[in-house]
Amino acid sequence: MLTACTYNEKNLLLRISQDDAFAFTMLFNQYKDKVYTIAFKLTGCAFTSEEAVQDIFMKLWVKRKDLPGVEYFTAWFNTIIRNYLFSLLKSQVARENREIAFAGKLPSFYNNTDQGILLKETEALLEKALYTLPPQQNKVYRLIKERGMKKEEVASQLNLSTETVKAHLSKAIKSIRAYCLAHMDNPAILILAFTMLQ
Repeated sequence: MLTACTYNEKNLLLRISQDDAFAFTMLFNQYKDKVYTIAFKLTGCAFTSEEAVQDIFMKLWVKRKDLPGVEYFTAWFNTIIRNYLFSLLKSQVARENREIAFAGKLPSFYNNTDQGILLKETEALLEKALYTLPPQQNKVYRLIKERGMKKEEVASQLNLSTETVKAHLSKAIKSIRAYCLAHMDNPAILILAFTMLQ
């Protein structure tokens, strides 16, 4: 989804935690387009994506007091984005399902679905895909996508060139997508999985 934050950004987060609205606006302007792009890929709707941006940043503002203790902001923020989009996707599926059920075309299958099932299945699918990767690709992917580290930081930690890290990440994402397509036919899970890979 998003990449790791800089030292200056950490200072910005500290200011936000102290109720600095100007600092929050700076962060909003820095990330809003990225969040919009992720939301639009999932929903395909400009209006819904704009609402998603507003809601996600509102959640960030509500949680601003937690920011000083966040070691990897982007990984933390990615979790907020992922959870919001999961809830959004679930509500869309439920709404469409209710409309179909109301029309008498088929019964409602999702009304009693446990809220965490879709996300758990998606995470399980991605985890299985990760186990199929070569060790170095697996490590690079986890450090960047799960811990929110920069490619340069990963290169330094693993004693690799930045270009090698980029190549490992690109190959890992392609392999994960191929695995998901080969082992999952639920479109909702595939959409959520591919969104997590951004």
